Amino acid sequence: MSVYVDRRENLDFKMIDLCLTHSTAPIGILINPKCSTFEDLMYYASENSFFDARYKWLIVDETEIINNLSVTVNTDRYLENFNSAEEENNVTDINMTIVQVLSAVNLSVDADITVSITKGSRRYDLFEIFNFGKIRGGKFIIQKIGNWDEKKGLNISKVFKYYRRWDFQNMALKMIVAMNTLGKAFDPVMITNRVPAPGVAVITQTGAQILEEVAALHNIRYNYTVVDRWVGDYKREHLYTVTNGLYFREHDITPVLRFLRNHFSRYDVLFPSVTLYETRYYYKIPSYGIGNFENQFLRPLSTAAWWCVVAIAILCGIVLMLSAIVERRPITIDFALFSVLALICQQFFEEFEDVRRISSARKLTILVTGLSCLLIYNYYTSSVVSWLLNGPPPSINSLQELLESPLQPLFQDTGVSYSWLQLPDYYYNNKNTKAEDELKKRLLNMKKNGKNIFKSVNDGIDLVRQGGYVYHTDTNGANKRISETFTQRELCDLDSLESMPKYLLYPCVQKNSPYRQFYSWSLLRLKERGIIRCIQLRTWSQGLKCDGSSPRALALGGAAPAFILLAIGYVLGTIIMLLER
Repeated sequence: MSVYVDRRENLDFKMIDLCLTHSTAPIGILINPKCSTFEDLMYYASENSFFDARYKWLIVDETEIINNLSVTVNTDRYLENFNSAEEENNVTDINMTIVQVLSAVNLSVDADITVSITKGSRRYDLFEIFNFGKIRGGKFIIQKIGNWDEKKGLNISKVFKYYRRWDFQNMALKMIVAMNTLGKAFDPVMITNRVPAPGVAVITQTGAQILEEVAALHNIRYNYTVVDRWVGDYKREHLYTVTNGLYFREHDITPVLRFLRNHFSRYDVLFPSVTLYETRYYYKIPSYGIGNFENQFLRPLSTAAWWCVVAIAILCGIVLMLSAIVERRPITIDFALFSVLALICQQFFEEFEDVRRISSARKLTILVTGLSCLLIYNYYTSSVVSWLLNGPPPSINSLQELLESPLQPLFQDTGVSYSWLQLPDYYYNNKNTKAEDELKKRLLNMKKNGKNIFKSVNDGIDLVRQGGYVYHTDTNGANKRISETFTQRELCDLDSLESMPKYLLYPCVQKNSPYRQFYSWSLLRLKERGIIRCIQLRTWSQGLKCDGSSPRALALGGAAPAFILLAIGYVLGTIIMLLER
């Protein structure tokens, strides 16, 4: 599709929008700067973001240049930003109308604008024009990238675009991060140092250090803005969240955000990922209370094994009953039933009688069944005892059980916690939405009553160590503090419940940001060279586990099946006694 814009009276911006509607392939635009609508079209393209990497502009200046002296407009104010005589010659080669207009419009580092200058009748010199960021005070750049002539054809630089635009000349980009400065004045060292300052999450430290590596390579500097929340409600008056700052184009980049599908229309995600994020509820295993009902007395054997035990008991009972019939005993069923029951209980049941009347079949049956019950009993008891002697299994298996426990909940004072508590549709785990809503209500009530529900990692883990608290935080921060303070015995008493499974975190920029392609390319280069992995290993902490085994007292909830069986036996014995009377 083509649109002719040679006259102002024929300039139809609706047709231009229709023509420049972006598809999967880049769109090419050819324009002559002598066109009367050239300036109007350039400003319109600037206002509608038509100068990004999706659009390939070719400006053909057919004015023949003779001895580089064709510029008639005073160029002093356009040359003051250039650092070399070569760049100044590039400008003087190009019609000043082009320079004047393009230096005023909103260009950025991803602009793909090529200007063709006629050098004689059969040769054209090609120049690329871009700006490292007009709205961020970047410099307007014109540089030669090749030429074309009739004999040699096209001779153009094969160097990738961003290699030619490597040095940003100390231009400042605005970075927004969520952290708690704990009342101190912000210093970039807080998030870029090897040891993060208190209130700085490890994920923020990792992402910021990786972006600082990109800045050091390309001569970029960052102006930081600190907020207290990651995810906001996308209202203009609430610019204190990371997502709102990107959505309203107040900031250029943030080091880390979650991969949230329902937010894709608000900002762009850079690839590859730079870190992982996982949160858990940490608590000290309660040593009081009846505990949960743990029917471990049925777990040592599988369902198939239990059915085999039942089959052996039935088979033994049938053989004993038949032997009793053959021996002409006065009782048969009672004898078989109680004999099998005695064997299972590792006892022996026999009436007073002449041993000579006992058949060999009955002796062999009782011997084989007794040995089988003995082996099963050993397997059973060893499994139960090993369960008790091994490290304690989680005493809290779900968020709902956590809410029913006497533990007082506390959360890490980070932007993720604030966003989770503020937004009704933001969850750590979509499988626990009902329980998380209930937890939110409890925390808001605690906050209304004047209780402090947010603690730093150090304070929160120290309270967990004392007991009576459950603390929600990311695994990296918790592991670091636990390794510094917990003894081996305390590690065996510590447990955790998964909150948010491991999520990849990505740097994010504004929607259709001019720096999206550049940063993705730069991050991939860092990943290929192992720099990202090096920073991750330097900032991440390793998890600690209980070394060996730690016996624990069996709570009433765990021993409940034994007491239930005892109660059933007492009731059954009483009923039998009454029937006999």
